[in-house]
Amino acid sequence: MAAAEIYAGISRVSINPINQGLKVQLGGYGERQGKPALGTHDETWAKILTLKNGNEYLFIITLDICHVPWCLVEHTIKKAELPFINQNNILMMSSHTHAGLEGMSIDERNIVNNPNIGIFDEEVLKYVSSQIAKGIQESIKNLSPVTFSAGRIATKGLNRNRRHEELPTDPYLTVLRFDKENKPWVIFINFTAHETIMTPNEMLLSAGYPGIIQRTIETFYPGTTCMFSNGAEGDVAPSGYKGTSAWESMENYGLNLAKLVIDIFKDLKPEPISLLKHDVLWKDLPPKKVAPDFFKIAGEEYNVSEEMVNAMINQLFPSKAPFHFIQINDCAIVTFPGEPITEIGMGVKQKLENQGIKIPVVTSLTNDLIGYILTEKEYQQSGYEVTASFYGPQLGEIVITTVDELIQRNK
Repeated sequence: MAAAEIYAGISRVSINPINQGLKVQLGGYGERQGKPALGTHDETWAKILTLKNGNEYLFIITLDICHVPWCLVEHTIKKAELPFINQNNILMMSSHTHAGLEGMSIDERNIVNNPNIGIFDEEVLKYVSSQIAKGIQESIKNLSPVTFSAGRIATKGLNRNRRHEELPTDPYLTVLRFDKENKPWVIFINFTAHETIMTPNEMLLSAGYPGIIQRTIETFYPGTTCMFSNGAEGDVAPSGYKGTSAWESMENYGLNLAKLVIDIFKDLKPEPISLLKHDVLWKDLPPKKVAPDFFKIAGEEYNVSEEMVNAMINQLFPSKAPFHFIQINDCAIVTFPGEPITEIGMGVKQKLENQGIKIPVVTSLTNDLIGYILTEKEYQQSGYEVTASFYGPQLGEIVITTVDELIQRNK
């Protein structure tokens, strides 16, 4: 479908509950046992990019949190109070910072009262959803015509496959550029690496290395808003960082990536948007199942009994989930509501390239959480990632088939 003149709006809002006197449970590690953050190291944000094509809207929201529970989407839609926003045109992406807000602590389904996975806090959910809704309302007030360009480079030594050191990871750092009145306005970054530079010992709220990248770019290009999304990071760890502390290592790693973003960005030449597509496919998921080695590998970290874990997975994880496809000119984004491994993410990128897409992007941890997404072969090999995969060995194949269908119907 050829696009009419495309309009975009951008806004940002703080999603730091500490600013409101609320306690924050940090995500990423059960070892923290739900202990509240001791303060703020750096601010955490929701950034809202609204795209308008005729009468159709798409809301792309990046969040400095560990993951996005579905109720955050629902509450935000309700509070935004706009007739043209719904569950199919809002897309929330978490950076997966391991020093940011724990998604389980704002998930209404979380009734297991286990501090190792997070205790549900209704006040924090109300605050975060209200802030994002406010940001959505602000973004549509500055809708303006935009031009667009995208580019990527293959990095070296900045991520590694943590399940199989001998196997490759997705090396690509991708940058999407939106200009307003011939000036840089929105910079969207996609890179693949867990934010595990931060350890369970860091107890200050932080956006992690994605926050360093975003702040650096916004400083280098005044007047811009920088957004970040993570790729197929299910089996991917950061690599090549140095420092005398996790904080220093995080800073150095983020700065190294920001320098590469600048190298890509300066060569991008935005053009009018001639094609804008958005499609979403909801998929029924397989029956939920506890991984065979769950208690041996992850039982202690999450402090759950066999009775509790069965109740937990049935309550916490959805029976269906959305997958999105977005195309802007020769760039396409495919999203996963969980954490796919490299093999799956790179496979999707190759399929997009086979369809003529020059800049393929995979974004994980969007609009709910279905855990790790592995192929059947990788599931059978066990490991930590398998213990956090809650739909049995067939999940990966079902997800791959779903994404294939989504790509095919948008040829």
